Amino acid sequence: MNKEYNGLNDFKKYLNSKKRIVLKIGTQVLLNDKDKLSLSAFKRICDFSYSLIQQQKEVILVSSGAIATGKDILNITSPSNNFSIPEKQAFAACGQAILMKNYGSFFKKYRIKTAQILLTKDDISSRKRFVNARSTIYELLKNKVVPIINENDTISYEEIKFSDNDHLSALVSNLVCADLLIILSNVKGVYDKNPVLHKDAKLIKTIGNIRGFIEDFKETSKSLQGTGGMKSKLYASYIAAGAGIDTIIISGKDKRNLDLFVNGELPGTFIPSLNNNINKKKHWLLFGMEKKGQIVIDSGAIDAIINKNKSLLASGILAVNGEFKKGEGVYIVNAEGKIFSIGISNFDSKDIKRIKGLKSYEIKAKFGEGAFSALVVHKDKLVTAD
Repeated sequence: MNKEYNGLNDFKKYLNSKKRIVLKIGTQVLLNDKDKLSLSAFKRICDFSYSLIQQQKEVILVSSGAIATGKDILNITSPSNNFSIPEKQAFAACGQAILMKNYGSFFKKYRIKTAQILLTKDDISSRKRFVNARSTIYELLKNKVVPIINENDTISYEEIKFSDNDHLSALVSNLVCADLLIILSNVKGVYDKNPVLHKDAKLIKTIGNIRGFIEDFKETSKSLQGTGGMKSKLYASYIAAGAGIDTIIISGKDKRNLDLFVNGELPGTFIPSLNNNINKKKHWLLFGMEKKGQIVIDSGAIDAIINKNKSLLASGILAVNGEFKKGEGVYIVNAEGKIFSIGISNFDSKDIKRIKGLKSYEIKAKFGEGAFSALVVHKDKLVTAD
C-alpha cells in the first residue's frame, strides 16, 4: 500500500497531499433514470471539480457520454447497443459538441475555461504523440484550463479503439503523471457481490491486492448505454496502480457522496498503488504501446532478461512471429508462446530473422563490420510482463 496513506483513518490529510487528479465520468453518471442527458449531472460534476480546484488541485476530466448523447439528439430510442461502428461514430459526432457545450456552460459560472482533447489509441501507442499530448495538457493546466478528454469516436475504428474510457482514464493518468484517479460510477463503489441482485451486498472500502481481486471478480450486469462495467473500472485501477497511482471509485450520481469526499471522507472504494510500481516510460511500454509481433527466445535469454536485467541479444532468439518495423513494440515469448517481456525492437522483423541465433562475431563474419548489431532490444526499452 502507498506509504503515505496508512489505512483510511486520515483521509483528509491523504486528499490534501494529492495535487493532480484525473476524474473519469461514466456515461450513466450523465444520464437520468430515463437514459436522457441530465443537466443537473453536469452541474454536479462541475461543482465537484470546482471544489477540488478550490483546494489547489489540478483536475483533468475523462468523460464518456458522446454516443449516448448523440443517440438522444437523433431520437434513437432502441435500447440495444448493437450498432455498427459508422452508426456509433455518427452518434458521437452529434453528441460530443453537446457534451462540451454543457461542461463549458457550467464551468463558466466559476470563470473556468475548458478545452476539448480527443484521443485515439494511436495517440497513446506512439511515443512521440504520447509526449506531445502530455505537453499540450501541461500547457492547459498551466493556464488554469480544465482539459476534457474523450476518445475520438468519430474516427476510431476497431483496431485503434480503447476498450472503454475506463481504460483511457488509466492511461491518461500515467500520461499526465497524476497523483490520483477518481472514477465516478453509478454505484457507490465496489461491492462484495452484485448489489442489484443481492440486497445484503456490502461496500468494500479498500482493495489491497487489486490483481488477485480482478482474477476472482465476477460481473453479471452491464449498462447498455456505456461500454464498461465494474470489471473495466477495476482493470483501469490495476493499470493506474502499476504506475504508482491510487484509484478511488465513488458514485457520481450522489451529490452527498461527492460533498463528503471533498470534505475529507471516503464514501467509496480505495485501491492503492502497487508497491512494485514501474517507471512511467516502462508503464507506457506495458500498457500504452501497441505490440505488433512476437520474438521467441530460448531459456538462457529468458533468464538474462528476467533475473539479470540484461538486453535481448540475437543469439537468444529462436524465431520471429508477425511483421513489425524498427521502433515498434513486440511481445517477447518462450517457445510455448508465454509472454515474458515487452519491448521496442531495434530492427525490422525481416532483419531479426536474418541474425537470430547468431553471436556478435558470427553476425560480423556473415554480414560485415557494422551491418548489424547483436542487440535486438535494449534493456532500457524492456519491461517484464507479469
